Amino acid sequence: MRSANVVVAILSVLLGATILWLAGDLTHFDEYGVPGEAFWPSAIAWLFIVLGCVQGAEVAFVRSAHAGRTVDLHSVPVRIAFLGAAIALVFAVLLTYFGFIAASAVFVPTLMLLMGSRSPLQISLTTVGVIAVVWVFFVLIFNNELPPPSLFE
Repeated sequence: MRSANVVVAILSVLLGATILWLAGDLTHFDEYGVPGEAFWPSAIAWLFIVLGCVQGAEVAFVRSAHAGRTVDLHSVPVRIAFLGAAIALVFAVLLTYFGFIAASAVFVPTLMLLMGSRSPLQISLTTVGVIAVVWVFFVLIFNNELPPPSLFE
């Protein structure tokens, strides 16, 4: 488990550094102080870097915390995590072709069903609420457009 944690820590830092490098030519803020296209990728990149460093420090300084522990990659929680990652990948594809609202209208309920929510009212209200809050923040507050559907252009 220790060597896997070291590999994940290194990959996390490398992924963060790669994202920062790829976002290097993009603007972080415009002349009015509105976050630009590099703002969120850079924030996520720094999160990857910090979390990778924290995991590396945990491996280096707290050696006995996970000594002898193994991870069952075929357990139900791990399979649910992999399925959640696959759902997120499908969301990214839907986002590209159908835009934010349609992709989110599929992604949020699907993820809620995966997490065990079964109430149609709760799923519907949460889906509408998530889409509305994201729209308000990005369109009205940050003055950014949400991804439009490219399939219909």
